[in-house]
Amino acid sequence: MSQIYIKITTFLLGLFGIIFIISSTAVSAAEEQSALSATQKAEINQMIRDYILDHPEILPEAIQILQNRTKKAMLERHHTRLYDDGFSYVGGNKNGDVTIIEFFDYNCGYCKTALDTMEKLIKEDKNLRVIYKEFPILSESSYVMSKAAMASIKQGKYPEFHAALMKSTGKMTENRIFKIARDLGIDEQLLAKDMTSPVLERNIQINHGLAKALQITGTPGFIIGDTVIPGAVPYEELVKAIERTRRAAQKVK
Repeated sequence: MSQIYIKITTFLLGLFGIIFIISSTAVSAAEEQSALSATQKAEINQMIRDYILDHPEILPEAIQILQNRTKKAMLERHHTRLYDDGFSYVGGNKNGDVTIIEFFDYNCGYCKTALDTMEKLIKEDKNLRVIYKEFPILSESSYVMSKAAMASIKQGKYPEFHAALMKSTGKMTENRIFKIARDLGIDEQLLAKDMTSPVLERNIQINHGLAKALQITGTPGFIIGDTVIPGAVPYEELVKAIERTRRAAQKVK
């Protein structure tokens, strides 16, 4: 626990103690109805203001603590849509004890770099579950690729199609996307038909809503346990987050 957090906690405990004493010694009928008078409230507000001005270093950490709690609450609120939405592809060990969720865009250079990291994680950690959240935000071709990838799930080709799209470079057109699909043995006509399903657009919008709720504004974005990790990060950092989540789960047991 940091010294700043201890300072915040100590100050608030002291403040609550003062409030309790004031409210406990109130004698007038008006004070009985309202524990603190306007003057007392003003004095307490001034105390808080003075403390913050004297200790401005508490603000960044206090804000961070609040943001972390807010994100944790959002993760709990949207748990089903994150972990069991019924349409996102699940890779790795589908019964793994730790899940990593990735929000990505096929036109994102950092996501392309993260592909190697994700493949290494799956290879090295046989108890890792991976959920792929299609999150096209960069261009129209991003949407087309996401719909194509999601449609390929029916043909059992998502993993290789996902990897091929991530490894592609240059401007992506529908012709290029379908050529990649053909090269992987995907039925092009069936893929094109499945891509027209309004369900795919709805699913993408659900992912956009989740990202907004969790303040994931760019790609890639990762969720491991109760931690939201924005942007591309080194392999080692993801491993540490996975290990922390695994240890926390074991303590609960």
